[in-house]
Amino acid sequence: MLLRKIYFVLFSIVFFQAQAQERILNFDVKIKIEKSGNINVVENITINAEGNDFRHGLLRVLPLSRRDKDGHQIDVKYTINSIKKDGATENYFTKEESGDWKIYIGNKDIDLERGIYDYQISYTVPFQVGYFDKYDELYWNVTGNGWNLLIDKATCEISLPSENNAFENLHCYTGTAGSKASDCISSLNTNRTVASFAAIQLNNYEGLTIAASFPKGIVDPPTFLQEASSFYKQIKTNLWSVIYGIGMALFFFFSWKKYGKDPVKKTLMPEFMPPFDWSPAIIGYVYDRKITRKAYMSSVINASVKGAIRILSTVENGVFKNKQTYEIEVLNNLSQKLSAEESDIVSGFTKKDKIKVSDSNYKIFEKAYSKWLKAVTKQIKLEEFYQNNTQKKWLGFAIFLIAGLAYQLLSNNKGYINYAFYLGLIVAVSGLAYWFTKKEIGVGMLVLRGILAFFILPAALFIFFVSIAFLSTIQIVVIGVVFLMYIFYARTLGKYTQKGADALHRLEGFKHYMQTAEKDRMNMLNPPELTPQLFEKLFPYAIALGVEIEWGKQFAEILELAKYDPAWYQGEDTFYMQPAMFLSSFGNSVSSAAVDPSPPSSSSGSSSSSSGSSGSWSSGSSGGGSSGGGGGGGGGGGW
Repeated sequence: MLLRKIYFVLFSIVFFQAQAQERILNFDVKIKIEKSGNINVVENITINAEGNDFRHGLLRVLPLSRRDKDGHQIDVKYTINSIKKDGATENYFTKEESGDWKIYIGNKDIDLERGIYDYQISYTVPFQVGYFDKYDELYWNVTGNGWNLLIDKATCEISLPSENNAFENLHCYTGTAGSKASDCISSLNTNRTVASFAAIQLNNYEGLTIAASFPKGIVDPPTFLQEASSFYKQIKTNLWSVIYGIGMALFFFFSWKKYGKDPVKKTLMPEFMPPFDWSPAIIGYVYDRKITRKAYMSSVINASVKGAIRILSTVENGVFKNKQTYEIEVLNNLSQKLSAEESDIVSGFTKKDKIKVSDSNYKIFEKAYSKWLKAVTKQIKLEEFYQNNTQKKWLGFAIFLIAGLAYQLLSNNKGYINYAFYLGLIVAVSGLAYWFTKKEIGVGMLVLRGILAFFILPAALFIFFVSIAFLSTIQIVVIGVVFLMYIFYARTLGKYTQKGADALHRLEGFKHYMQTAEKDRMNMLNPPELTPQLFEKLFPYAIALGVEIEWGKQFAEILELAKYDPAWYQGEDTFYMQPAMFLSSFGNSVSSAAVDPSPPSSSSGSSSSSSGSSGSWSSGSSGGGSSGGGGGGGGGGGW
């Protein structure tokens, strides 16, 4: 007797726990196939709410895309007819998120009391009938496979447009997505006008999918415009990928041809002396199209060669390693006239007889460099020789950005990111105003330009690249290829003017002469004789053009035989044995000397799921389908 009471108590506990579990008690769906091909769906979902997942109401998730019978991805559009709870109209709101359409039924400010509730969702969906050669078919995922809830019972009833119509084959599938199990029953009424399906005890993420075929002609086939629209949706990703890729390639090519193609190069002819009587610094500045350390070093060495200063080298013994130190001795014993920038360097050293090349004298070297820089850039207007076309590069980037946003918008089937695209498009267009603003502007416009440059364009860029995460593989590949095209375009858009091309031609000839080995020099017409004086005269130019090593190798034997001991250099080592090593060591010392050794410090201060699209669509009514296939689907839960 006692044992029977214990058993009764345990059974009651288990029974009431099962009753108290949140789940779907009944998932009943009625589908009416219209002659137009649309289907009207009425979902009656009965839930047991215990205040866990179902805090405010029911969440129904429906996919916004699916694959048709040919495997093409197509959009799915839902039109809600009504939503009710316990027979009365209920509040709801919707969201598009991650490829799904989410219907939140209930009020976020009102908690749902424990109990059993009947929800009804009525909606219409177009283009869900599959048109085969010998029959038509509705292949529908009744419940969806995205419920993290038990479903005690799932049923579905389908009716055709007229009572004179009849179904042919029926099939149903159960289980998780992809399962071909058929733990369900299907039946027809007497005149075969209504098809019924049922399944029980569906576990988490399991669903019921049905398929029913019927004779052709019952449902109107798609019109030409509908088929054209459907075909466009099938190919629009590939179509716009081709248009975007080819369009951007053509834009980059013709823009480069107009703004970035250099004048035709002439046959290279060696130059034996500096072209245009330019100083080494000017030659280096024009050749590199920017200020470089080697151009500055060439001026220092040239001033030394001309007798204005002398470089003194000593070796300080260290605990682990000896250290090469340098001093600059002011001579003012000029053998040749200094260039403007060389004079500015020397003028900064005249306050002392000797200046140690060290950061303790950084103010002297910093001032000398600043005066040198100003003198070089004052003599040569680089834009007369080379057009960097920076504005054209930014314009190309803005067009890449805007076209990329438009491409994503036009080629993407997922409407839920359109808002991001529109926002990105707007801010990108706004950013263009920065690059079209004239230089002669007031303070207010300068502020606007700063805002556009530092906030608007970065925002557009951020939106553009964040939206890439939602794209298909082909879209990502196309955008990546176009971006690589832009990088190549931007790197090659700079263009020499005719004046610059002529100057570069002569500088290349001069450089070619200085780096040509002795065995190839015989091919040149009357090159000058290699002497220590020629080495010394052109050594600063070799530094400016970056061929000091090649220039030094040509004179190695000549300088050694002559026991070359330059007046402008004095040191413990033999200069002619390692001119390149000297240049590297001395250059590093001068660069370090121009830097403040003690710069100011700075301080720094419920669960639901869906696949995003419904399953594939083969002929489900012939047994070739699976759970999760066809239209419909999705999932849901509480919220």
